[in-house]
Amino acid sequence: MLWGPVQVPGRMPRAGLLLLPLLLCFRPETVGSINTATLKQIVDHVNEYGVKAQYSFAVSLGQAYCQDGSPRKGLPSKKDLENMKKALNQEDGLYDPDDGRIVAARVKYLNAVAREHSEWRLLHSDQNRKSPVQKLLARTYGQNSCLIFFTLNSPCAGTCLRESGTYNIVDMVSDAFRPISKNYKAFVFQQIYPEGLMPQDLLDAWHRLHDVPLLRCDNNDCRDCSKKDPNINRCLDRR
Repeated sequence: MLWGPVQVPGRMPRAGLLLLPLLLCFRPETVGSINTATLKQIVDHVNEYGVKAQYSFAVSLGQAYCQDGSPRKGLPSKKDLENMKKALNQEDGLYDPDDGRIVAARVKYLNAVAREHSEWRLLHSDQNRKSPVQKLLARTYGQNSCLIFFTLNSPCAGTCLRESGTYNIVDMVSDAFRPISKNYKAFVFQQIYPEGLMPQDLLDAWHRLHDVPLLRCDNNDCRDCSKKDPNINRCLDRR
């Protein structure tokens, strides 16, 4: 008689336990419950109405859409996206409507050297007014929601991520994203802002952003930027 392994009810056989890590390695890449393929679809769809200049947008969607891309009716309407494009085509453009699922901004030039970056314009609030992102969340966000913040160029180390800078967005990003489940939020950029930084210095700056996963979505795919080693971080440009 041939004897096989004794199986205890409710317990996985040893061979299954050995195979589990291998199987996990081949699961589709996700960040929490946001499917990266779906994330690329969302970014690509909105970018069809974007501009060929630095701009940012924040979009509030249903959790189901962030998981598997359905239903499509959860996306911002075509009318909203066309209105966004019209606003962004203006100098210093800002799209901050009273309704809808999306807000967006371009850079605002204050003088020859000073400017309000697009990320800061969407996240900044003061005692007299809420930020566009705060207003977006107030009218759309609930227990079954997902928030994506996109910026064309990665937030720059010299202004957006400068720890003592006037236009620092680090705390504002944390304030906006901290209350949201880690499975349903993402901070996304498409290309790296050219600052001439060494790869490790660039990663150190990016990792000042807390309370939200950072990803890069370009023509290839969407990928996680959390690795601290520049040799294995897939978000860096490779020479």
